[in-house]
Amino acid sequence: MIKNNIPRIRFNNFKAFWVEKKIADIVKISAGGDVDKVKLKESGQYPVIANALTNKGIVGFYDDYKVKAPAVTVTGRGDVGYAVARHENFTPVVRLLTLQSENIDVDYLENQINSMRILNESTGVPQLTAPQLGNYKVYHPEIDEQAAIGSLFRTLDDLLASYKDNLTNYQSLKATMLSKMFPKAGQTFPEIRLDGFERKWEKKKLIDLVSPVSRKVKKPSDPYYRLSIRSHAKGTFKQFVDDPKKIAMDNLFEVKESDLVVNITFAWEHAIAVASKEDDGLLVSHRFPTFVIDKSDKNFISIYIKREEFRQKLDLLSPGGAGRNRVLNVKNFIKIQMIVPELEEQQAIGAYFSNLDNLINSHQEKITQLETLKKKLLQDMFI
Repeated sequence: MIKNNIPRIRFNNFKAFWVEKKIADIVKISAGGDVDKVKLKESGQYPVIANALTNKGIVGFYDDYKVKAPAVTVTGRGDVGYAVARHENFTPVVRLLTLQSENIDVDYLENQINSMRILNESTGVPQLTAPQLGNYKVYHPEIDEQAAIGSLFRTLDDLLASYKDNLTNYQSLKATMLSKMFPKAGQTFPEIRLDGFERKWEKKKLIDLVSPVSRKVKKPSDPYYRLSIRSHAKGTFKQFVDDPKKIAMDNLFEVKESDLVVNITFAWEHAIAVASKEDDGLLVSHRFPTFVIDKSDKNFISIYIKREEFRQKLDLLSPGGAGRNRVLNVKNFIKIQMIVPELEEQQAIGAYFSNLDNLINSHQEKITQLETLKKKLLQDMFI
């Protein structure tokens, strides 16, 4: 519960109460005009900023500017009420709102506005006008406390931006290496190779790399979880079965981590995945042929089956029809031709992409954690 006009979370050295004021009493608000297409350039010194949320709202550049930084912009059309602190001179266009004052820390003001719920009651294209924004009331601390809050959020934003940039770079690297570390169609050597490997890749059938699972289960526990898969991109997921009697009890098999599981009734979605640690011990029916990856590297196989070239081969094995009419023939599936290296190189490639995936996942998790932290602080550091 907020008491005495102070936020839930506060820096220890600030004790003064926050003062309630209208935004119009704190800052000067102005709206941007039309874009001058004659002056607009693709690159330049001074950005031209509109209401877009992508690319920081930048739609081009002028050789001059209208607004001298620092300032805060607030989207006035479309996704209204989104604030961004601006630390470089710029020109606002398309009714983008600009907030300025010598007595306001712009990083603080950006986050104060973003902590609010800016409502739009208009019909048609959502629009927020300067008078509407100016009538909103906010609790307002002294400038030193503003600066401290603004600095904290700017540090958070810089950290988030850094993690997002690194994530983009890692994802781009993975896409590049996936295209270059596997031979092109009709070739037996990849464009890029890890050190120490020189032998050509060889044609093998899938069944030469895996073995059918023989872990048949007669009496599953009641209730139990059954493994199902929908798409190679989504991987596996648990499907809870509260009444085993509703499921055919013939040919149920137990899945282990690293098994290759196929959904033959959803072949058009290329439903094939390598089981994860969380899938260990789940059950599958005869509609989910399962194979032990015992003659190849699991990480290599996991990468190989997600490649576009492999998906195209699955398409050829389930031609015609649509929806559930497309069923994958298992006998043909296990005969799919694959170009693979010797086991040692498979392991090296698998480890390379596994490490890359770990980096990607760790960055995604860190971004989620920082975004959650920022959301919490936006709730608790403002009134």
